[in-house]
Amino acid sequence: MIAYDRRIRIFSGEYGLFDDESKDLFGTAAPVFNENYYQLVVGQLDSLLPGKGTVADRFQALANHFIIPKDKLDTVFRAAIAECRKRTLQHYTLPPNEDFKLEFVTDKSWSGYNWYKGNYQSVIQINTDLNIFIDRAIDVGSHESYPGHHVYNMLLEKNLYRDNGLVELSVYPLFSPQSLIAEGTANYGIEVVFPGTDKITFAREVLLPLAGLDTTGITLYFNALAIKGKLNYVRNDVGRRLLSGSMTEEEALRWLQDYGMNNKETAMKSISFIRNYRSYVINYNHCMDVMKSYIERNGGTNPETRWKVFEVLLSGQVRIQDILEPSK
Repeated sequence: MIAYDRRIRIFSGEYGLFDDESKDLFGTAAPVFNENYYQLVVGQLDSLLPGKGTVADRFQALANHFIIPKDKLDTVFRAAIAECRKRTLQHYTLPPNEDFKLEFVTDKSWSGYNWYKGNYQSVIQINTDLNIFIDRAIDVGSHESYPGHHVYNMLLEKNLYRDNGLVELSVYPLFSPQSLIAEGTANYGIEVVFPGTDKITFAREVLLPLAGLDTTGITLYFNALAIKGKLNYVRNDVGRRLLSGSMTEEEALRWLQDYGMNNKETAMKSISFIRNYRSYVINYNHCMDVMKSYIERNGGTNPETRWKVFEVLLSGQVRIQDILEPSK
């Protein structure tokens, strides 16, 4: 009821502080990082990336080698999702009639979206407003499909709604603690389905050839992405300050470009997303780290055990406080 009350107030134009909204809606608030933190991480990228110019420009120059041509998007994404599905089926039994439709859309503030239709069917949409890089085929594909949102919604439908008759769980309130689990598992699920250097190998051996792209520099690119991942909290800190009025849009663009390694177009999309969805952005970084901590705390380093713990999060009745608090 707390989340419903807060969402109604937001919908009515009554806004609160970023962290207060996120606590009420999702049951947690993301940590705050200052500019010095981001500068230190950017310094790590500076040491890694070759060439001259700003760190953001050098990262973008490297990333631009791995832009998927528009006419190859369908082929590359279907291959990535097929691999995610194959790997997921090695660990989970899914309903035999499960399926999805893949669509490419424009004019959205998000990069990908899963519209779960029930009866184990999804429509997965990929936004093509901006260039799509090879890693995003793996990340967005996994996040929206296997073992991400498609699997999450299917297992909830089967295990809780159909098998146990919990009709109330046939409704998914987006702005609620359920999204902490849904988005957190969908993002951490990428690491579960592609552990270690599997993403690099799959991109080099399968996706890049399908896209007609050279594989030179792909390991460097993924190593840079790993460091860039430490900068993901910048969207929270931008959202926290932008929505409170303590940061101008010009400053927000600078932070997202200088510390998020985004080009201007992507930074503008991030600002649009923040304005539309407000504190929801914490679900993609902080809540992923919450899921990561919980799974690794309870599953150790064994990949198979992690899949089992992950399945409980996907298909069981889980209390947010049990995830946030360390196991006793």
